Parts: sequence; C-alpha cells; structure tokens
Amino acid sequence: MLVDAHVHLLPDRLMGAIRRFFAEHIPAGLLYPGDHGAARAAIVAAGVERCWSLPYAHRAGVAAGLNRWMADTFAGDPVVVAGATVHPADEVECIVEEAFGELGLRVLKLHCSVGAFAPDDHRLDPLWRRVSAEGQPVVVHVGRAIDGRTAPAEIAAVGRLADRWPDAPIVVAHAGAPASATTLDLLRRTRSVYADLTPTVDELVPLDRASAAGLERRLLFGSDSPNVGISIESARDHVRALGLAPEDEQAILGGNAERLVAASGAA
Repeated sequence: MLVDAHVHLLPDRLMGAIRRFFAEHIPAGLLYPGDHGAARAAIVAAGVERCWSLPYAHRAGVAAGLNRWMADTFAGDPVVVAGATVHPADEVECIVEEAFGELGLRVLKLHCSVGAFAPDDHRLDPLWRRVSAEGQPVVVHVGRAIDGRTAPAEIAAVGRLADRWPDAPIVVAHAGAPASATTLDLLRRTRSVYADLTPTVDELVPLDRASAAGLERRLLFGSDSPNVGISIESARDHVRALGLAPEDEQAILGGNAERLVAASGAA
C-alpha cells in the first residue's frame, strides 16, 4: 500500500496564492494541477491509496476556516486523511480542540517559514500537550529559507521540542533536507520524532541504505504534490532503490503513516 504522508489539497484561493509564490520565487516546473479535485485524481492515478492533505496557516485567524474546509471537503473520503493547522498567534488551545474534537481531524501541519515562527514557540504548548496525550502526528516544516530548504542549526529547535515533549509524534518535513543527516541523528536519539522523505521542489532527500539503517519504522513516504517538480513515481522509486528488506520498504511506503494515524484514533 502506497501512502503519501505529505500532499496539499487546498482551497482554490490559497492554492492560487501558493502557485503565484512559486512563479515569483521558485521557478520550477510543477508537475500536477493545483485544483484539489484534479490533484487528487492525479495522486490516485500515480498509485497512491491514501494521502495526508496538509494545510498551513501563514498568519493568525485563518487556521479555523482552513480546518473546517478540510473536514467538510474530505468527509468520508476513502483516500484523503484531512489535516489541520494552527498558527502560534491563534487561540491555539481552542483551534486544536475544534480540529481534533468536533472536526475529527487526525494530523496537523506547521510551516515555520510561511508562518514566520519557530517550532518550539511556547505559544504552541497546548498543541504539544494535546498530541503528547492523544498521539496525533504533527508534520513540521522547519526550514525558514524561501526555497524550503533547512539548515542544520534549524533542526536543533525540533530537538529542544522533543526534549520538552518526548511523547509528541513529530514528523520533520522533507527530512530537513539538505540537513537530512542532522535530522536522522535526531531520530536516533529520540523516541517520537519521524521524518518524511518528501522532495524539496525538484530535489530528492539525500538518503542511502546505510543512513536509513535502523530507522525503517521512523521514515514516511511523501511527495509534496501538487507543488513539486518530481513525480510521485520517481519519489517512490527513490525509496525502492535503497534495496531494503520488503517489510522495511513497505513500512516506509505506507505502513508507518498508517500506524501513526491509527494510533491517533482515526477510523
């Protein structure tokens, strides 16, 4: 089973803004349509059987509406695991309570660059307290660079976060690439930090069999569709090229993501 733990099926207005940002700042050829219905169809056509759709808030005041749109749009969808978001300048506890309670969302995304905050911002403590108790995975894009890349020093904030909240399931987006070695070191010294192998625009996460050894249950497949210049098939083949044991390969390509969502209480 192929589970894509990092896609963005979003409202038209938000996707339009994201596409304009790419056109102005990151001139890469994006492979998939931005419209959420067409993007979903393309993801399924590429062999994905389930995906996490991850919204993100660029400022206070937008997360609640985004979360409700996600819940309404993908209610009952057998493919899409609808995600939530929050901004530290929001009433975090209220937003998270609605998202995980009334709306029944079971994964959340934080984008530190877009929202201009650090992952260990203490205003997010109500989020980390909640997921530490209930197990909802939180995908965190740590890097603040305009092109999405992460510096080794930026991974330290996730380490501080994991030290304070050791039971919080934290998924480092893009494996913190190009600082992926630093990210994998963090995975080895923590018990609840994961990483997704999502490309950064048009660059695959640098990973080989040796660096993945022992972390096969802590890595997740991701594509960043539809805003990506590498196909889902190419990202999948990158994992297959590691030459892992079949059970380890399947864990990365789907089993780990399914396990995390199941542990969060999703049906």
